[in-house]
Amino acid sequence: MSAYVEIPRPYESSPGRFTVELYFPAASKRRAVQHHHVAWHLADVHGVEASTPYKVNPRWSIYEENWGNGERHGWLDERRLRVDGAPRALALYLAALTRVLDEVEGLATCAVRAFGAWKRSVAAEPHLEYEDASTMRVRSREFRADVLSALVRGLRGTMSDSSERDSSRPLWEQYGVVAGEVWAAAGGVDLERADDSAVTDHMARLVPAVVAEAERLAALEAARVEAERLEAERVELFQRADEACAREADEADAERYARDGQGSLFPVSAARPALVVPPPMPVKPRRAPRRRGRLRPETRAALSGTVRVIPAEAVERLYGERASFAVPEVSADRRRYGTAA
Repeated sequence: MSAYVEIPRPYESSPGRFTVELYFPAASKRRAVQHHHVAWHLADVHGVEASTPYKVNPRWSIYEENWGNGERHGWLDERRLRVDGAPRALALYLAALTRVLDEVEGLATCAVRAFGAWKRSVAAEPHLEYEDASTMRVRSREFRADVLSALVRGLRGTMSDSSERDSSRPLWEQYGVVAGEVWAAAGGVDLERADDSAVTDHMARLVPAVVAEAERLAALEAARVEAERLEAERVELFQRADEACAREADEADAERYARDGQGSLFPVSAARPALVVPPPMPVKPRRAPRRRGRLRPETRAALSGTVRVIPAEAVERLYGERASFAVPEVSADRRRYGTAA
């Protein structure tokens, strides 16, 4: 599999027709869109149908669109591509797609190496006078993206520039020339060739509708059997615990009956009702711990530093003796008409 495209298992969407939804996981959105363009153009070459899925905006509402932040309902998700076609054509397309993406990225890497060689040459010194390491990193990144765009256009037969380099201009402005050089050195990219082993692997991954339904039913049956097994284990544990409790109660009653001379009485366990196993309790999702209440005013003041705590030794040095903080006696009238302070 290629590192530039994720290919899930194709499924049969209609009799004799399979569908796969590709995903382009490049970190840069612009790079993922370029891979999307390559896959789109390759679909025309292999006779399969391609479409870009629509992605709904989860933040959208009629109020947000008209009176809020102007949120759109959705847009085309260019990180994904849905491809439909016959089994053989789809397998050929997927096998060719991984190879073409790898070759196009390899050509872009060769172009970046040519850019690095130009930076170290004497011809680049006049153009690098006002450039530093950080700006050159940006130049290299933008140069690779521009070269990759030119190579994608070259797949469609519209290579933008095939002239020679101009020494009076910096090389990052001549990405089309470098793209034409690496394209000519590699002899282009074959869009139709597909390895037989890769085609065989993709054909083996095609899932007919009957097989997919059988797999779904098998998974449901396995889940049902597992649930029955867990329920049987739970009932058995309850029965063992109930039997152990009854046995302990009978032993205690037997000792008491023997001591009281009532050995002919029947054991208590014989009169116990039948065991009823309660249904399993649903597992509630755990919530994050939430802080309840607020800090007291004195605690908040102490933490903020607005209240200064004076040690007892300092109080004794100031007043000569240990200060008394006893609450004074409250008069009867004040106790009657107001809260005691």
